Amino acid sequence: MAALPNHGSNHGLDRGIPSSSVAVLPAVTDIQKRLQAALQHHQAGQLDAAAAAYLEVLRLDPDQPAALHFLGLIHFQQGRLEEAYRLVSRAVEATPRKARYHISLALICQARGHRDECRRHLNSAAALAPQDPEVYFHLANDCLAAGEHRQAADHYRQTLSLAPRHALAWNNLGKIHQATGELAQAQACFQRAIDCDPALADACFDLGDVLRAQGQFTAARQAFASVLRLQPRNAAAHANLGTLLKDEGRIDEALKHYRHALEIDPALTVARDNLLFVLSYHVLGSAEERLAAHREWERAFTRQQGISFHHKRREVARLRIGYVSPDFRRHPVNHFFEPLLAAHDREAFEIFCYAQVNTPDDVTQRLQEQGDHWRFTTRMDDAALARAIFEDGIHILVDLAGHTAGNRLGAFVYRPAPVQATYLGYCATTGLSTMDYWLTDAILMPPDSPELSTETALRLPRCWICYQPSADSPSPAVTRGAGEALTFGSFNHYSKITPAVVSTWSRILRELPQSKLMIKNQQMEDPALQEALRRRFAAEGIDARRLRLEPASTDYLAAYNEVDIGLDPFPRTGGATTADALWMGVPVITLAGHFVIERQGLSMLMALGLERDLCATGKDEYVRLAVELARAPERRHELHRNLRRRMMESPLCDPEGLARALESAYQAMWQGFLEGRTLRHLPA
Repeated sequence: MAALPNHGSNHGLDRGIPSSSVAVLPAVTDIQKRLQAALQHHQAGQLDAAAAAYLEVLRLDPDQPAALHFLGLIHFQQGRLEEAYRLVSRAVEATPRKARYHISLALICQARGHRDECRRHLNSAAALAPQDPEVYFHLANDCLAAGEHRQAADHYRQTLSLAPRHALAWNNLGKIHQATGELAQAQACFQRAIDCDPALADACFDLGDVLRAQGQFTAARQAFASVLRLQPRNAAAHANLGTLLKDEGRIDEALKHYRHALEIDPALTVARDNLLFVLSYHVLGSAEERLAAHREWERAFTRQQGISFHHKRREVARLRIGYVSPDFRRHPVNHFFEPLLAAHDREAFEIFCYAQVNTPDDVTQRLQEQGDHWRFTTRMDDAALARAIFEDGIHILVDLAGHTAGNRLGAFVYRPAPVQATYLGYCATTGLSTMDYWLTDAILMPPDSPELSTETALRLPRCWICYQPSADSPSPAVTRGAGEALTFGSFNHYSKITPAVVSTWSRILRELPQSKLMIKNQQMEDPALQEALRRRFAAEGIDARRLRLEPASTDYLAAYNEVDIGLDPFPRTGGATTADALWMGVPVITLAGHFVIERQGLSMLMALGLERDLCATGKDEYVRLAVELARAPERRHELHRNLRRRMMESPLCDPEGLARALESAYQAMWQGFLEGRTLRHLPA
């Protein structure tokens, strides 16, 4: 089971004093009067005054259990765990049948890392106070910390049977459901927590997470907005709200929240990665500004702490290649990585895979079987991962993620391998001074490309990818739309459908008044986003009845059989979606710009020899190519009949060719390292 998310919550194990612990004692004796005064200071947060008053009580009565207990809690609050343990242990010895003292000592033991002793005191508290919900709540928290999720859930339910409005218990129970994929149950628990305590920001945050995972994007955005009303300086909430706005195509608002998150917490990696992702994938600002933003990542997050690795220059009989990725699972990247992994020459190359994967699946298992060595890395920090890579003796380390979710670029900062490169998973520079090369091709990044990078671009002598279709992909449909009554389609992410894209696609639809447009993606699960998209097309004069807006589904590939012509968005062009459409016999019109993210479709279509038919360099040409193909049914039918065969015979489905090209690049890179030089280009 994956580790439970914790966005600032400590599951109720704070170092404050439970209100029930600071009960006002009856003022009968002088000691009790002094103790009552100490408790009043304590409740008011006047810890120094409270500590002095407790010490005065203990001067009069060294074994006074309440003073020992509460003075111990002050030390606990202030992080002095050993003194806290000594004092509260004395309170337990003096009054062994006081359940509250056992709970406090258990929390101190947990903070000291003494889990067995913590559990023993919690069990003692449960025996002494079987009707106290706090006992079961803390037992649940301890089980949760130990990874005993089933037992934790049982104890949270015990807590709630005794205290049905215990907001933290509801929230933590929801976290367990979330971790096990029971999203509807998690949502219900988080909502109950909010109903019990509307000011519980953690519950609003967790509700936003689970709503987003279920495709309820508008509701998720509202949940994170609630967090920010309660905690305006919650950097993680700003980052998550930014991502939701980014997914809705509200890019300027997304950037505002990412930047606000970084103002609050400059070390919040996810916010900076998402900021770089948006700048790069939407080609925002100048090339110089994007490069500077990527370089800032290294300045913000490198914490080498004196660790360095010495790499020897020596000939080797078999190069060790390390691939690092969070996407060794069911993910679009593996349509391109899996065939390469299987095609590597194992006599000349030894392959290591470093998987930042929390929840392995069937694709993970297949990749494990194909790699020579496999390392799960989620429990390693950057320094530990770098050391593991160095100890594995990796010669060339390849990043497959760039600044996408779950990347491990922090390990590359340590330079655990003598040669380091980025490939496949990102569309821009990493910005790292320790990343030597960017593996690309001459179409994605021609010699006169305006793309700027910290890496040296090495252009493969062929298309930079090969494609492996799903094993269960259906055959293309036998017939397509006739005349102008056809269906255009795009199955790309909603955020790619920019105002310029809507305007251009609307021009095509106006030229062909009988045609329709099918848009299919995860975001179309949200009725509010569907309606927003209809309004955007309506503003261009396109009737909603001409739009087919559908959520993502398991029959994703078969849905291409209802599409006659694919429309690639821009500037953020499709990758796997374009390859999938072509595999299903759907020709795709693309608009090629100047930067890498704008040229993915061009590179694939050139590999098929279709650049003249399907590749435009401007919006007018894009519209013209789409309309002309719509009005040329014989040409469309010919493409439909032959596209799959054409792909199979092209570099797009030639993993051996890609593997040999990359292996030649690796050998040249290694030779450059041996000679103490950086390659400027690959040998002819």
